[in-house]
Amino acid sequence: MVWKIFEKARRLSQQLALVVMGDEKPGTELEEWGADNEIMVQFLDPEALALLLQEFEQKDKGRAVWALRRQIRERKRRRFLLRCSKVAAIIFLGLGCAIFTYHYYASNPQEKLQAGNITVGGQQAVLILANGESMDLAQVSRMNETDGTTIIKTNLGELTYMADSTTSSQTQYNTIVVPRYGEYAVVLADGTRVKLNSESELRYPTVFNGERREVFLKGEAYLEVSKSQQPFIVYVYDAQVQVYGTCFDINSYNPGQIQVVLVEGKVGVRNALLDEVVLYPDQLAKISDREGITVREDINVDYYIAWQNGYFAFEEERLEDIMTTLSRWYHMEVLYREPQLKEIRFTAFLQKEEQVDKLLRQFEATQSVSFEIVGNQIIIK
Repeated sequence: MVWKIFEKARRLSQQLALVVMGDEKPGTELEEWGADNEIMVQFLDPEALALLLQEFEQKDKGRAVWALRRQIRERKRRRFLLRCSKVAAIIFLGLGCAIFTYHYYASNPQEKLQAGNITVGGQQAVLILANGESMDLAQVSRMNETDGTTIIKTNLGELTYMADSTTSSQTQYNTIVVPRYGEYAVVLADGTRVKLNSESELRYPTVFNGERREVFLKGEAYLEVSKSQQPFIVYVYDAQVQVYGTCFDINSYNPGQIQVVLVEGKVGVRNALLDEVVLYPDQLAKISDREGITVREDINVDYYIAWQNGYFAFEEERLEDIMTTLSRWYHMEVLYREPQLKEIRFTAFLQKEEQVDKLLRQFEATQSVSFEIVGNQIIIK
């Protein structure tokens, strides 16, 4: 019964995404269900939908939906819909599942999940200067390196490097370390922006003096590389990524299987034993100790970079992998009553600022699995 509810939610939410984007008219099933649902009546009526989205914007609850519709209006519609439809699928799948989950638990109040003592992560990191001094970035706003470089923490909570004409030509390195339950962004001296995920670190020069711009990464990062005649290279364990374009994500939580996802531009990936493989937008490369470099094409990159936009997005992922990702952000421990529960797969969407129990309720409504929260422990059974 619950699985049928989820399947209907998924089907209708996908139809709803196309309707809101103006790409299709409501189908019979969507119209019939919407006629009996006060929430859906607003989505199927253009004027009511505009007012609803405006209310979401004012209450800061629907930023993603509002931004999507604004972008569609401002750009050439047909070309951009191909890109935006991927975002819409995530947004409205989450919306559809949330609506159905709400109605399901409203009629089954005894099954409501309690939030426990699980707290959400936030911006936090430690900066290690060239002289070895460590600084908690929550406690400082401006620093000076021994080579004359000025390091400023902006109002957005990012580090920005500024070098003047007296900066030494000798290369000095800083390291930013992001712990579990944290994330942080840094703008390097060349203007490259790096967003670091939880349990990640980046080692980089305070000024790029040589013929190449080289940085060293552990964990996961999303990079927007500035254009320059100097090649930009990211070293990740025994692999390297050379940048010919701008935006991409590197995930090296598992050093034996590094993952590179390209959003814009072009990058080349290689390891110590293999020749370079070039990636183009919407492609994913896996650098494996066993299989070498394998490439997937036409992926939905939004699932892979959602974290740096403030979301969790999972597409048919194993429950164990999902919970591992969540436990880097939420202060929680996960226990499984049965090993086979780890293999259940889910598609899900959640804002990182929200409590994790909201996502777990969606899971409970989609599969024969339940969650119990005791303190900061999640028991899966």
